[in-house]
Amino acid sequence: MEPIFDGRLTLKVADTVRGTWALPKWENVSVGRLPAAGLHIRESWVPIRLCRFMPYELGWLVQVGRARVEVRNKYLGRVVFPARSVVALQPGRTGLHFPELDDFCGLGVVIGAGQAEGLPVLQDGADLDVEPRRRTQYAGERIDMPGSHRLILAVAFRHLMVRDQAPPANVALAAAQRLGKSEQAVKNVMVSVRKKVNAERWLNLQTTDQLGHYLVRLTRNVTWDDLPPQLRDVGLPG
Repeated sequence: MEPIFDGRLTLKVADTVRGTWALPKWENVSVGRLPAAGLHIRESWVPIRLCRFMPYELGWLVQVGRARVEVRNKYLGRVVFPARSVVALQPGRTGLHFPELDDFCGLGVVIGAGQAEGLPVLQDGADLDVEPRRRTQYAGERIDMPGSHRLILAVAFRHLMVRDQAPPANVALAAAQRLGKSEQAVKNVMVSVRKKVNAERWLNLQTTDQLGHYLVRLTRNVTWDDLPPQLRDVGLPG
């Protein structure tokens, strides 16, 4: 159903505002590195399918891809939604940004009467199934990670590999108990790897949670194969 309001979308990458466009009221529109995306972002660290906007009566739904999204507006406050989420955007201003990407990528959405007047309307091209020749290039893939560190991180972030498994209250402590190590030894590895990753990025990962999502869900730099054999036999990879 066509929205009763208009919507406009602004893109900011790093410190630069790239432009402002009208959201289409009659069809979906894609955002990302996909060549036919209505809003094409060329940076190599941007996912091929970052997100897409789908019109509905009260505004637009935004569906995200592999990157988590932080949504800020008067209805929700400030909430981080997981990959593959669908979030309903209603009249007013909403800020979206993707905290695990290597640099800042933000989308500003304003929904209301007359908000898109005179703006060019975004529209996907005809070949949405055609992907770019090069896959997404994440800075964290360049770091040198010893096998011992990879194993520790795989155990610590195993909950991100298993469907519908909640994280432990203390990720480092839970991993330490499984590995027969001290909690501090696990924390030291996490801090060391986060420093190495941040040295390659423009935007720093701030938390252990962000590090886990970056390594496991976004870049897939730490995988099920990095787990010790006894932990691969329980649960299903997500």
